[in-house]
Amino acid sequence: MARKKLQGQVAIITGGSRGIGAAAAALLAEAGAALVLTARNAEQVEAAAARLRGQGARAIGVAADVADPEQVEEVVESALDQFNRVDILVNNAGVIWPLEEVAETDADEWAYTIQVNLLGPFFMARNVLPLMLDQKYGRILNISSGLAVNPMVGSSAYCTSKAGLDMFTRVLALEIEGSGVTANAFYPGMVDTDMQVDIRSVDTSESKLDLSRFHERYEQGALISPADTARQIYWLVGPWSRSQNGVIFRSNDPAWLQQVDADLRA
Repeated sequence: MARKKLQGQVAIITGGSRGIGAAAAALLAEAGAALVLTARNAEQVEAAAARLRGQGARAIGVAADVADPEQVEEVVESALDQFNRVDILVNNAGVIWPLEEVAETDADEWAYTIQVNLLGPFFMARNVLPLMLDQKYGRILNISSGLAVNPMVGSSAYCTSKAGLDMFTRVLALEIEGSGVTANAFYPGMVDTDMQVDIRSVDTSESKLDLSRFHERYEQGALISPADTARQIYWLVGPWSRSQNGVIFRSNDPAWLQQVDADLRA
């Protein structure tokens, strides 16, 4: 794998305390980036940052809920106070609840999913964009989902939020075209994370929900590892993606994955 391609850069990763976020943080740190990790749980996010520091990386953890614009501002301010710049934003924080049919769904829980999965990336991007535009460089990566285009019973909030995130990415990309800053989205597929555990825990016996595909993929041992997903994120925020803007990348695209493998081995 190519090494130190991110030397001197600073990356903010939301949902950075575990799963995809933690795996991506470890790889970006190995590539030379300083990390600002954020998540709602203060103990978990600080523990994740401490692990990186123990491995020689520069990293801080900032507890925040990306659904709160004031807390988002504090994350970016912390990045500037500690590292003086922001080069990479990975909007990874996300929630999948409620997994219920619309007639049974709690309205507040539904709205909160939209706030985290859609408004959160907007708040984060809006706060880092002036910095990136001023330095004429930046990479914004929104972690979306195939459920943005493939509706699933019981996941109206999640599907809606991810569909909105895709369109937000495309519009943002048009606005920043030619600035040195890019915005792309990524469908990571079924990754072996706590979210997958949560999905498999749902009782679907008295509803129209069909989550069998998640159980089958798990039983087949076919879930994607967070480490593999981290490599794809590394490519997307690294120098290899410089010509890509407003693109939705998919982890099941064999041609792109072959390119990732080739570039990271070079």
